Amino acid sequence: MCFYEFLGTAMLVLGYNFTAAGLAVGFNLFVGILMASKVSGGMFNPAVTFAVYTAKGELWSKMSLVGMIIVSQIIGGFFGVLYAHFCMGEPAFLCPYDQKSGCVNFDGFGKVFLLEFWCTFFFCQCIICQIDNKASESKDGILKAAAIAFTLLAMINTAGSISGGCFNPAFGLVETIYQVIYVSSQGQDGIVYARYLWVYLIAPSLGGFASAMFNKYIHLPNIDYSESKRLAESQNQA
Repeated sequence: MCFYEFLGTAMLVLGYNFTAAGLAVGFNLFVGILMASKVSGGMFNPAVTFAVYTAKGELWSKMSLVGMIIVSQIIGGFFGVLYAHFCMGEPAFLCPYDQKSGCVNFDGFGKVFLLEFWCTFFFCQCIICQIDNKASESKDGILKAAAIAFTLLAMINTAGSISGGCFNPAFGLVETIYQVIYVSSQGQDGIVYARYLWVYLIAPSLGGFASAMFNKYIHLPNIDYSESKRLAESQNQA
């Protein structure tokens, strides 16, 4: 399970470093979910892991497993950024507004926080709906993976030019650490590239938690189960 989370997170981070448009990230997520969904759940994101286990009511009972999964995701993120640096010569920068200089030149903490929170909220809500049989509109694994991947792609294209399009605490942590080390190795002040680290850690985590609470207390109680049952029966008959 942990190896799949390691590998999937590495794929996502590698995709971000190769394209800022989010296409590689979306397609890598699609492939990763198809590969890992029946083994680890294909989460590749501590905010998603937190949201999924909270929504299932298993966060505290499986805290040790959740911890191992998150550590695997962080290690996978480091592997992804190291591999990207090996291929490209330098890492991509995770900064708002502008990849290279946004961390230094912009003070938009409030805007970045809200965008990271809401985009992670919608992304996690999409995932929770796909894995919950009561809320899912399809039993087709490929369609579920596509829905999740295209939701992430949409969030990156919606907020990426302003917030940097992180939505993943593991990615935010490893990318920030690596860019600080890289800039410092060039004889410059690298610590300024960590100014938004707290945003990339806290906002997605809160977005994932809010999504789990929304699903539990608002979304599921308002689902028309009689209609869902009728659709399921018609699909079985077909």
